Amino acid sequence: MPTRTSHLMRTCYEGGPTDKLATARVLHAELAGRLTARPPFADELDLLRRESEALARQMQAMELGRLCSRCATRPDGGCCSAFMAANTDALQILINLLLGASVAEQPDSGDNCCFLGPRGCLFLIKPIFCLNYNCTHILTGADPTDLAVLDRRAAAVLSRQTRIEDMLLEVLRDRTASAP
Repeated sequence: MPTRTSHLMRTCYEGGPTDKLATARVLHAELAGRLTARPPFADELDLLRRESEALARQMQAMELGRLCSRCATRPDGGCCSAFMAANTDALQILINLLLGASVAEQPDSGDNCCFLGPRGCLFLIKPIFCLNYNCTHILTGADPTDLAVLDRRAAAVLSRQTRIEDMLLEVLRDRTASAP
């Protein structure tokens, strides 16, 4: 018989982007007020916002949004594929919602990531794979100094994002444990 914790893990990490977005929205509606008022969580969320803004500025300076959106429309595809959309999870989407991001699946995304808009990724907080990967177009087209800054800022976001996800899992486990 599955445990409540295993059900929670399946709910947050399994299914398609539509399922994960729906789960994140339910969790946001239920928990947002309590989480954002909780000092350790609110402090971490504020630091994540600042770190993600610094990463976004670096990505914008390197014109990565335009590069990725253009690459995704090519017949041979790109990194921002439907497969990548499936690698998001409900907690990552929830963090974006808590930060005020407007997360919605893009209509007619086809083989592309359904969270990739015309100017790049809709997420403030990117999926872990996206934070850890730079394609050959980025690696060969960018200045090494810009890449080093990009890597440092992505690492800061990833580290903070992981801490916040751990905090969310703790809240959700407590919620699950106290459920009838």
